[in-house]
Amino acid sequence: MTAKVPSVNIFLKKTQLINRPGMSGKIAVIGAFDSTETDPQLFATVGDAQEKFGTDTSYNGCAVVPYLFKGASSLLCVNITTKEGSTAHKDITVDNLDVSLAKIKGEDWDILFIAAPLTDTFIPIIDRYLQKCFEMKFPAGYIGALTGATDDANVASAALAGDFCYGLLTQQFSIGDATLSALESAAYYCGLVAGMNVGNSFTMKTVDGITGVTPELSFETGGSGKKLLEAGITTVKCQDRANDRYVVVNSEQPNGYDLYINRVRDYVVKQFALHQFLGDKNRPKTLNEIKQEVDRVKDLCVNTLDLLEDINYSVAKTDVDCVEVYIDSLLFAGVITTINVYVRIEVE
Repeated sequence: MTAKVPSVNIFLKKTQLINRPGMSGKIAVIGAFDSTETDPQLFATVGDAQEKFGTDTSYNGCAVVPYLFKGASSLLCVNITTKEGSTAHKDITVDNLDVSLAKIKGEDWDILFIAAPLTDTFIPIIDRYLQKCFEMKFPAGYIGALTGATDDANVASAALAGDFCYGLLTQQFSIGDATLSALESAAYYCGLVAGMNVGNSFTMKTVDGITGVTPELSFETGGSGKKLLEAGITTVKCQDRANDRYVVVNSEQPNGYDLYINRVRDYVVKQFALHQFLGDKNRPKTLNEIKQEVDRVKDLCVNTLDLLEDINYSVAKTDVDCVEVYIDSLLFAGVITTINVYVRIEVE
């Protein structure tokens, strides 16, 4: 009999990457990475992503990964890089964007980030794609950078955005002594949004961690900030320079709704999709179970998570293989954008 040396063994068990209730933090990012991998890859940490897809920041995908992980619960990365010998082709085109989007269609993720400036060509493609995702009951939104030559060009680009926009940014953020590119700044903001409860607005809330913004905009009549703001472009201003407090002026999107309304809408639809019932027999017992499940979802969204004021819906069996859930209305609370303070002075 051989004596054994006592030992303690530690094994890492990978847990399933899921969103906590009220959170939608799974980001899908399409861009150029320092790799020849062509299949979508899921990462739980910055280190995992950099080990597989590289750290060379001349590749836009590599450059934005650390900023997206400011709040993302996971990154689903699709690499568009192709290599011919020592030459790497890093540009996103209509063709490779279409191919990349098709690869992740039908998967469960929450926010799309394109690791390239959003052009007037890309925005309609993304919007049509997300409309199809919505119809498949996997709704999501997108955040990105606009780098038009003028404010008017960026306003025109924003006008192309539909209901699935969560943020279009034109400014550059500073962190310490470093100034991020417009694309990196949009990624930073995207990461922060991913880490927020879907029921939270970003209007007049602090953009944590930044120490400056370029350019600093005027929100007076005729100012660039006011023009961009009215177009639904996310703009940031300094509110407390001594304490490096920079806030989003208004998180209303180009479709006229606040960020939180767009995110909650998509969250609720995803909860109501009831994918787990697909393939079950369409019989009274199952129909009753579906009704109970949508009651549970409403209670979760309205009473437990306090995401919105009310949901009105109905459930009906239409034929032998179809049950329809009608969401008749989603009732949201408005966002406070004006507080009037009245002062009365009395002198005795």
